[in-house]
Amino acid sequence: MTAHSLRLNHLIRNRRGFSAVIATIFMVLVVLFLYFNVFMFIQNQDIKFQDAISQSQQLDVDRNAERVTIANIQPAVIGSDQVTITCTFINNSSLPVKITRVWIKDLVTGNVGNSTLSPLPLVLSPGEITVPQTFTVSIQSPSGWFYLQFVTSRGNLVSSNIP
Repeated sequence: MTAHSLRLNHLIRNRRGFSAVIATIFMVLVVLFLYFNVFMFIQNQDIKFQDAISQSQQLDVDRNAERVTIANIQPAVIGSDQVTITCTFINNSSLPVKITRVWIKDLVTGNVGNSTLSPLPLVLSPGEITVPQTFTVSIQSPSGWFYLQFVTSRGNLVSSNIP
């Protein structure tokens, strides 16, 4: 027998050497498996984060692209606590605009009132000019001098002083 075959026989008979090798291989496999899972988890979280950033940037672009003009504003004081406003909207942007709420501030008394647009929010197509729209807002002691703001669904304000 040669020295090489004796060494091989000794390794085969020595169980301790085999168990250390097998344990090392098993440990390396477990570490690689755990590393792969952690890596995939971090990769998925990064993808979700990048998607959220993209959506936020798109919302900002859309919000900045909204351009609405109010024209032909005609206020009418009804009684001691209501104001009716008739006006026309012009959508100057390339996006549809949804106007959801109207705010009114009396410039003399400082009283503020608001109302959701009824019966539904007003949706303007790109380039649309609406027929005159009428809105009623409750406000205490209206004087006839108002600051008017309409709020869009993207959070933009369209404002004007009356008269």
